Amino acid sequence: GGIVLGPSVLSRNKIIMDTIFPRREMMVINTLSTLSGVYFIFIISVKMDTVKILRAAKHTWFITIACLVIPYMIAMFLSRILSDYTPGVERGLFRLYFTSLLSMTYFSTVADAVSELKLLTSELGQLAMSSSMLAELLGWIALMAEAVFNKSLGHKAESSLCLIGLLFFSFLVVRPAVLLVVNRTPEGKPVKEGYVIGLMILPIAMGALTDMLGVSFALGALIVGLIVPAGPPLGSALVEKCDFVISNILLPFFYLRIGLLTNVHSIKNFKSFAALETILVGAYVGKLVGSLCTVLFFGTSLRFGILFSFILNVKGINEFMLLNRLRVNFKTIDEASYATMVLSHLAVNAIVTPIICIYHKPQTRCKVTEDKQMRTLQTTPISSELRIFCGVHFEGNIRSIVALLKACNPCETSPMCVYLVHLIELVGRASPVLAPYNAQKLRLIREDSTYRIMHAAEKQFRSSDVPFTILPYKMIAPYDTMHESICELVKEKFIPLVVLPFNKKRQGRTTNLQNFDMNIQAHAPCTVGLLVDKSSTTGHFYSIGHFTYSLVVLFLGGADDREALALVSRMSGHPGLSITVFRITVIEDEQSEYDCERHLDEIAINEFITNNISNACVACRQVIAKNTTEVIDVIRRMDGYYNLVIVGKKRAVTSRLEEEMKLWVEYEELGVIGDTLASVDFCKGMTSVLVIQCGIGSVTISEANKIIMQYPKKVMEKFVQMHN
Repeated sequence: GGIVLGPSVLSRNKIIMDTIFPRREMMVINTLSTLSGVYFIFIISVKMDTVKILRAAKHTWFITIACLVIPYMIAMFLSRILSDYTPGVERGLFRLYFTSLLSMTYFSTVADAVSELKLLTSELGQLAMSSSMLAELLGWIALMAEAVFNKSLGHKAESSLCLIGLLFFSFLVVRPAVLLVVNRTPEGKPVKEGYVIGLMILPIAMGALTDMLGVSFALGALIVGLIVPAGPPLGSALVEKCDFVISNILLPFFYLRIGLLTNVHSIKNFKSFAALETILVGAYVGKLVGSLCTVLFFGTSLRFGILFSFILNVKGINEFMLLNRLRVNFKTIDEASYATMVLSHLAVNAIVTPIICIYHKPQTRCKVTEDKQMRTLQTTPISSELRIFCGVHFEGNIRSIVALLKACNPCETSPMCVYLVHLIELVGRASPVLAPYNAQKLRLIREDSTYRIMHAAEKQFRSSDVPFTILPYKMIAPYDTMHESICELVKEKFIPLVVLPFNKKRQGRTTNLQNFDMNIQAHAPCTVGLLVDKSSTTGHFYSIGHFTYSLVVLFLGGADDREALALVSRMSGHPGLSITVFRITVIEDEQSEYDCERHLDEIAINEFITNNISNACVACRQVIAKNTTEVIDVIRRMDGYYNLVIVGKKRAVTSRLEEEMKLWVEYEELGVIGDTLASVDFCKGMTSVLVIQCGIGSVTISEANKIIMQYPKKVMEKFVQMHN
């Protein structure tokens, strides 16, 4: 848009130029453009995790150095050979500075690209951000050294001492003051407006100081951003207050200024244009070759390496800010060279961004391609360890999840390992986090919400002597891609069951959380359970040393219901449980293509009855319904007091009524029956609901039927023997 409004198109006519952009108003545009650059770098650096930078240095330094050195050497070599053909670029020491800029990779640019492409939780995105973090750190160190030692002899010591003193003041005085503000802010409460406003003014002041010392004002904004801790309460508050204004109000002026400075018609010398383009393309190819070779050296795929190199070649705000500085402040490149570099950067973005979108599909990482990758409760022997992923959004989710885990009957012959993960939406930071939580270490710093959640869970588990292994984790990621990190953890740890709380009463249920739950159901390589907690009004149903729990299972048939029955089979050995299984048979839409499904249902229910025939805590009831309407009526007429109802999400055979009822379903992720049970009408809204979906992941119904038909013959032989 800026190029169209600028001298390349509309403003080529001087009358139009003076009418749209009078000279006295250009000062306002230039000022807002500079402010947008300062605050953009400030917000990006606020999101930057400095601890992760140091950790990245241990693992990605080889890749980062190769991505810096190889393009630098190629660009320097080409610039020396073609120096006679690029009169618009100054020679001498500036050539060194110019080629250094071409080889640099900036974290803010990569973080923006990764976030926009929704790759924050992917291995590709995390590696790109780690490499760019280290690259920018090395680049700023080199830039500071150049700014200090490029001074005249009379001012070298003065500039060096002032810059070092500014850094010491920032990290030894300002940062402790910022941490004091964070520590004095109560958990869950917003930071005082005065502190936020003060920190929003500080980047301008610090940028002015670094600019006076001969370094870019961007360094001052970067320093201020680094001294602010990422995430809540302060980092997220700054991002929430500034992000919208910067993105929608200030940055358009930045792009407008770039367009006004870009004059395509100034490119008249084809030899100079070709020579400069050769240098630029050499730098791009050098970065591609450097990153590709080093990544392939570590055993990754060619496709991964190419996409990784494309991400590092993306150009953003930092590159254009430096071009503006070279053109306007230093005047070391002429108008034609500036236009050539701007168009070249835009062309690179226009090429690599669609390629990344097309050839990198994060959802394929979660898709199940082989039966061996699928882990369900039915394929997990009862005598083996049961691993469960339990996600927690809020502290109020703990009680119902702990009760469910206790009901799963962990014992010495059937132990249980629980991955208790606090799920936090990514706000106020650029890098996602998935790491074990060390409460003993971190509570000395600040007792945050994660500490309270883990402490509450530990207190609940401590009330009973059961063989639990609790592995606490903390996950910070955007809700729209958080399922990718969960799927990776599930596959890595061979987890057959994921349990997530269904926060029905929370605001935003219909957007972020609902999409998150549906993404998990669509891509998880295991069984997924959504727990609707409505037990808060029923009082305590267990006490220290004694656990009692009453649950009912609605078995209508299908893979989801068989998986629910497999979970209850583990629970049936618990002496404190009262289990009622309703075998509901629907006489409608008899289709021969689902005969195998019905056979498997009969095998599952008969095996459950056989194993619990002498168990006084288990009761089975047969209910026959003509259609889905009678099924809903039976469910609504259910009497008795239950703590939990377990039901599958969907049936193998979908009736006409169910198709019609989908229009009235409030929460699609619960299914037709689950949504009915979750309503306040069922048992006066006092019974919790667990909706089970069998781990079919992204496999379609037709593919699932093929998998079912490929079951070993022994399964069918067992069915025949049971009926003989």
